[in-house]
Amino acid sequence: MMKNAKKSSAVQIARLRVSLAQKALERRSRELIEAAPDAIVVVDRAGRIVLVNAQTEDLFGYPREELLGMAIEMLVPESARAGHVEKRDRFIGHPSVRPMGTGLDLAGRRKDGTEVPIEISLSPLHTDAGVLVSASIRDITERREAQQALHEARNELELRVRERTAELEQANAALQAEMADRHAAELALHQAQKMEAVGQLTGGVAHDFNNLLTVVMGNLQLLARRVQGDAAADELIKGALKAAKRGADLNRTLLAFSRKQRLAPVPVDFNEMIAGMASLLRRSLGEQVQIMVAESADLPRAMADVTQLESALLNLAVNSRDAMPQGGTLTIETAAVRLDEHYAALESDVNPGPYVMLAVSDTGTGMPPEVAARAFEPFFTTKDTGKGSGLGLAMVYGFVKQSGGHVKIYSEPGMGTTVKLFLPELTSPIDFTATTAEAPVPQPTGRETILVVEDEEDVRHLVCRLLTALGYRILEASHGKAAITILDAEPDVDLLFTDVVLPGGMNGPEIARQAQLRRPGLKVLYTSGYTGNAIQQLEALGSEVRLISKPYAIEDLAQTVRDTLDA
Repeated sequence: MMKNAKKSSAVQIARLRVSLAQKALERRSRELIEAAPDAIVVVDRAGRIVLVNAQTEDLFGYPREELLGMAIEMLVPESARAGHVEKRDRFIGHPSVRPMGTGLDLAGRRKDGTEVPIEISLSPLHTDAGVLVSASIRDITERREAQQALHEARNELELRVRERTAELEQANAALQAEMADRHAAELALHQAQKMEAVGQLTGGVAHDFNNLLTVVMGNLQLLARRVQGDAAADELIKGALKAAKRGADLNRTLLAFSRKQRLAPVPVDFNEMIAGMASLLRRSLGEQVQIMVAESADLPRAMADVTQLESALLNLAVNSRDAMPQGGTLTIETAAVRLDEHYAALESDVNPGPYVMLAVSDTGTGMPPEVAARAFEPFFTTKDTGKGSGLGLAMVYGFVKQSGGHVKIYSEPGMGTTVKLFLPELTSPIDFTATTAEAPVPQPTGRETILVVEDEEDVRHLVCRLLTALGYRILEASHGKAAITILDAEPDVDLLFTDVVLPGGMNGPEIARQAQLRRPGLKVLYTSGYTGNAIQQLEALGSEVRLISKPYAIEDLAQTVRDTLDA
């Protein structure tokens, strides 16, 4: 009996020790859980909360008594509750440790309904009652805010870098454009100085030559009186006088180029002058050349020497005839134009203001750039020996410059030539005062995208700057293939603004044709140094087109682009 009693007491003592040890372990475990920096939530297989710490109460706003026995889904946002039960059951069925920072975008729901960004690590707890799930929940609000602030700072920095880069690119583009403009102006000034030097030399020679011709012709006439009745001598004197008169005519041409001839400027109506020369032009050009005249209505008068102007028109017409040995079309056009400061910046000998234009165009052989650059030089000619003096265009140049005007030549091999004469418009003091007092007309602007196709770099840069200043988004190409590539890459092009004559095998109409096959609604505006009526004679253009002729004022460009886009 005593042995049994002792044995029973030992067992009870052992059990008590185990119980005390377990309680001590549970107490230490609870202390560790309460001391944890994260919220700890233990859930049974049914998803009921069986254990929480103080951090859980702080994080979710529930008292501990309310949390115990609550379904864990109450701490899940309503939008995620539907799938949470399935995920919970799947985890209990295949429990494993899942650490924090797995890249999931998780949130917890507080008692007041607000949501808090969290990270969760899961650990299975194997007990006699089955598997429990311990969830360590960390509030990452501050981290999210720091990440958001860092993201915003990075975006702000990138924006500033892009803006500064754009500013630098614009400044560089402006500098490059200014350098290009300066280079073009220097070239134009060099050409003007060369022509001026040649003119001064020619004028000096012509002045001395005039004195010599006066002596020669006077002595020949005196000699003719002394040898009257001598048929042989009379014939010789007549031949010499004829040659001297031809020399005098040549001298007048040299004086015209040097701008030292005597002019008698009067108000001239270009349309009336052309009508009066119609029969002379037809006789001079022959039946193989068709003459077309495009007169501008309400054309203002210009101040010019009528005789010299008629001679200039006849010279240009004869040159065009010689450039069309198989026949062709000669187009004479008049218009009132304004040469603005932008054009004058590229042409050193131009004063901005209103002009009356006379343009002569042909469908002849045309000239390469190196020939066109020398076309106005005296004695320069591409005609066969004996078929040209090389002074026709020089006389035209000298007459126009002496009249305060401007001459421009546009030519391409195989595409013909256009020569434009600009003479100052006759403006009375009353009209001038009214014009200067008038308020400036606002230039039409826009936000559309325009593709500019122009092979002359200086002209292309000028046009792009003008259109950019008007608010348009500009894309640019120097030839047809580049333009088509841009059209394929840029779906938002609203207007194709292209030169008619371009290098590389694709002219403006062909670019427009291919572009409109891709974009049936694409608007097209042509530009060219050829006049509008002359371009109609080119085979590439068989229908009515929208065209702005070079040179154009910024006001005309702005209005024409706006009208084309709005059409």
